[in-house]
Amino acid sequence: MRLYSPASNSSYQRISYATEAEFEKDVVAQADRIFGPAGLYFDLKKRLKGKEIIGIPDGYLIDCSNADEPALFIIENEISTHDSFKHIGIQLLKFVVAFDDYKVELKANLISHLQENPGMMKRFEAFCANSKSRNIDSYMEAAVFGEFKGLVIIDEAGPELNKILEKIRADISILTFNKFVDPEGKILFSFDPFQEDEGEDAFGISIATISNPQSDHPQPGQSRKARADTIIVPAKEEGFQKVFLGQHKWHEIRISASMKPRIKFIAAYQSAPISAITHIAPVADISLYKDTGKYIITFAEPAKEFGPIHLRESRNKPQGPIYVEREKLLSSRTLEEALEK
Repeated sequence: MRLYSPASNSSYQRISYATEAEFEKDVVAQADRIFGPAGLYFDLKKRLKGKEIIGIPDGYLIDCSNADEPALFIIENEISTHDSFKHIGIQLLKFVVAFDDYKVELKANLISHLQENPGMMKRFEAFCANSKSRNIDSYMEAAVFGEFKGLVIIDEAGPELNKILEKIRADISILTFNKFVDPEGKILFSFDPFQEDEGEDAFGISIATISNPQSDHPQPGQSRKARADTIIVPAKEEGFQKVFLGQHKWHEIRISASMKPRIKFIAAYQSAPISAITHIAPVADISLYKDTGKYIITFAEPAKEFGPIHLRESRNKPQGPIYVEREKLLSSRTLEEALEK
């Protein structure tokens, strides 16, 4: 694989990973960039034991982008040369089965890890201070005692892995991560960010990122997406009539792992000649769509017409999913107004 950067007029050659340990080392080093300022990555390998099932995750992530609803993810770092079924699938299934029996011990292990790492503890305390939790103990409990969430970080996700995750039927997302080198020998990384950057969804910019700078840690809770509960999807007339209105669902949607648990509503932006958001429906289920690695959203009830909400500027027409607050969307006159912080 090669990537080309017009800005630097350079071509980047992909570097294949020989071992999982090498891959995981880079993931840990780039964790702040991958998971964003509101994500805390725990490089902690502790046995996840439930009844007779034992597994050892590669790490844990606590996503605090929604300050009042911290979310825990079990992390599995893998390379695509590993057998998707024998190695990755069975390991993930062990995590799912053992998780409910492991929560009390996991909470204690994560707090202990924070106490051993003052920098992480300071960030976690800042997230807690922005929430309604009484203290870090209750804040950690809110994260750990939710439903199981998993995240596979891998260099290449093929159809077989997507099919396995579809069969497991647990909330497990995939994030791809790769290393590149430019002609001058500079190492760069390409990954699907766990938190999509503010604004890039609305204007159709690719979520693939090449970066290797140090990350800062702004205060959480300021992002529009941290408050979002609605996904807006662009739809052409035929698909809108046949699927959105006719089947009460929408499929082949790319949704970041951090946003998936927050989506409660789906709205449709009808492309030209209508060029407006016209319908909204409550979400009943979000699941993997076949072996594509994308998702299908099933509605809880038929979509209802509202608006229409047009664009202030035609150049801002959606090229992919947009996240917004439902109440703000319903009260806005234009899409741009709904996206204002």
